[in-house]
Amino acid sequence: MRIEIEQLRSLYREFALSHGADEEEVDFFTHTILRADLRGHSTQGLGLLPYIDELLQEQVMSFGKPFEVMQEHAATALVNGHSGVGNVVATRSMALAIQKANATGVGLVSAQNSGDFGMASNYAIQALEAGMIGISMCTGPLLVAPWGGSEPYFCTNPLAIAVPAGDQDPIVIDMATSAASMGNVVLAARDGQKLSSKAVVDAQGNYSDEPLQVILDVMDRESKMTGALLPAGPKGFGMILMVELLAGLLSGVRTWENEVPATTEQRPSFHAQTFIAISVEKFQDPAVFAASADRMIQTLKSALPAVGFDRVRLPGGVSAEKLRDNLEHGVLVRDEEWQMALQVAQRLKLSFT
Repeated sequence: MRIEIEQLRSLYREFALSHGADEEEVDFFTHTILRADLRGHSTQGLGLLPYIDELLQEQVMSFGKPFEVMQEHAATALVNGHSGVGNVVATRSMALAIQKANATGVGLVSAQNSGDFGMASNYAIQALEAGMIGISMCTGPLLVAPWGGSEPYFCTNPLAIAVPAGDQDPIVIDMATSAASMGNVVLAARDGQKLSSKAVVDAQGNYSDEPLQVILDVMDRESKMTGALLPAGPKGFGMILMVELLAGLLSGVRTWENEVPATTEQRPSFHAQTFIAISVEKFQDPAVFAASADRMIQTLKSALPAVGFDRVRLPGGVSAEKLRDNLEHGVLVRDEEWQMALQVAQRLKLSFT
């Protein structure tokens, strides 16, 4: 089904206001959640709303929390989000990284005590919109087993990188470093479909492509999980470790003292994020860089496709196509996600139109 953009915008604004957000927080939250929908990632947009509502009800994260800069140097900063809403903490953190990159060429900000920040590429794109290269990553609830293991010690540890181009769509990588994102596993379970590969491990240690081996009661907002997701092979596990080191450990949120695997009953979260902005103009004329990026993209697009492919695909290309389509025709969402969002709106007595 298609939903008008302004209707979604109004829903997100009213939702944030009902949970005590000020106008700046409303803008940050609405912009990032809506952009996920527009780029075709509704599991990080509309589909995430009931989960965010649950986190806010339980005060796992809240609007109105201070954004504290704990340590600061010319190109770096460590900030404390004080369990603020992840979208807000992340937007402010990347803004600080961009400010530092303008001054020094590179800005790196690590945030501790943040919350779920939704779509990782939101913040890489934030740097992109400032004409910079953006990198964002985060840790969170323990859902993923190590390579060769069967018990969860890591989050899906998403990583996003956005690089500007000229006339071509920018390159935007946005990926879970696990074999499948949690959102895709939940959607497959809802639809009664198997995963495209053996991306999960059940409680007995068996690799499986059956999402219901690890997801219980997926239509319930309080769904539980048993077993674990798998890393995207040994290379994916390497990326999981790097995100863990550069976000979880660098921020000081996680020390790995007395670590035990997560269980169905207890899925501790280590919400930490790191944001990097790189100023292209400190290296070369941005127009020259953009022209080079365009030539690379055009060359790859003109390459002979392999059997089974209609064309060479580049990271961010499909999302850019969905963005243009959703802007023109309204946002394409899943019916059950819309119904679940309406239940949240009814509970909060929202008056959005």
